Amino acid sequence: MGSKGSGGFVDGFKWILDKSDRAMINLTGFVLVFLTVMIVVDVSLRTLFNSPLPASAESTELMMPYIAFCTLAYTLSIGSHVRISLLAERLPAKYRVHLEWLASAVGFGFCVLLTYMSWAFFWESFIIHEEMLAVIKLPWWVGKFAMPLGFFFISLRYLFNLVAVTTGRIEQVK
Repeated sequence: MGSKGSGGFVDGFKWILDKSDRAMINLTGFVLVFLTVMIVVDVSLRTLFNSPLPASAESTELMMPYIAFCTLAYTLSIGSHVRISLLAERLPAKYRVHLEWLASAVGFGFCVLLTYMSWAFFWESFIIHEEMLAVIKLPWWVGKFAMPLGFFFISLRYLFNLVAVTTGRIEQVK
């Protein structure tokens, strides 16, 4: 099993990730509620007064990425992320550990790359004050920030999985 010194670190790392997952799920929930209220108000104003909210469709475009990207790490933490388990379920336990380590290493590398590239994409938009073509001024960077945010946290979750498997605590990896 893992060394005694790594237990505290792994447990602390998991606690931090669990808290960040909860924060991201709460953010996603807030966005969903806000989006729902905004759509109800927009449809009501359109129907009753023939005067919809300005740029409601564009505002929706800025919020949707948060729903998609902010739940990635939580999905991985509960074991519901996309997996190819057909091979893994047929392997002996000692080989499954190696396969889990490889999957976590590849996932970590890929997500770090996506975090970096999406951050560059967001940052450029932020620096140039890129705006959506809408009735009111809406900054594009608000929606573009969701991708690096989501991939940063899933990168941390893959890193946790790597640490857990390496220290012999595979039972903490779902």
